[in-house]
Amino acid sequence: VDMKALEEIVVRFSNLIVDFPEFAEIDINPLAASRDDITALDARATIDVEALKQTDPHAHLSILPYPTKYVVPWRLKDGTEVLLRPIRPEDEKIEYEFIKGLSEETSRFRFFRIIKELSHEDLVRFCNIDYDREMAIIAEITEAGVKKEIGVARLITEPGKKRGEFAIVLADKYQGKGLGTKLMDMLIEIAQEKRLESIYGIIMRENKKMIRLAQKMGFTIRPSEEGYVATLDLI
Repeated sequence: VDMKALEEIVVRFSNLIVDFPEFAEIDINPLAASRDDITALDARATIDVEALKQTDPHAHLSILPYPTKYVVPWRLKDGTEVLLRPIRPEDEKIEYEFIKGLSEETSRFRFFRIIKELSHEDLVRFCNIDYDREMAIIAEITEAGVKKEIGVARLITEPGKKRGEFAIVLADKYQGKGLGTKLMDMLIEIAQEKRLESIYGIIMRENKKMIRLAQKMGFTIRPSEEGYVATLDLI
């Protein structure tokens, strides 16, 4: 069997379900596959006319598809080309290398502790996300043909979908080049699209760079037990 062709059929079928919510049910049975051809010998479909009235194009899905609209080419202040995009499950390796490469101070500012080891379960939690509840935008560069993560911004929506918590961390080498501002701007835009009332982040007292960034973006800074809470009202 031509497995590559069969995989393409499965992907196309998935795209059909994603793009047309009016399909309440589709049955292809049997699907005959051989070395030379793949043929649907019988098929039927049930249409849900009421689904056409839904304003949310993905309301019929249990997990949102990959949000390609957030894939953005960009440049650092020094001209370095960067691709900003939502994280994917297959990003476990570059996510691991990114976090392991952070300085102790940067790691502590982001995770409130120094991370020395990452388990597979940790990486699954970071990379396999429900894009409806959480968004993680990574900054990716290519060096000598190898893709490398240099930053990540996360927005986690709280139950009730009125508030979201943000966190941003950049590789030490790429701080101070405008990337933090760009990532924060993207998180604010995503929060507004999700119609959140506010977003907030917990910042350690020593993290002066993040405090300055939050102030520049219009956040209100208030003291807390961990340091400061930066809050931005969106409505």
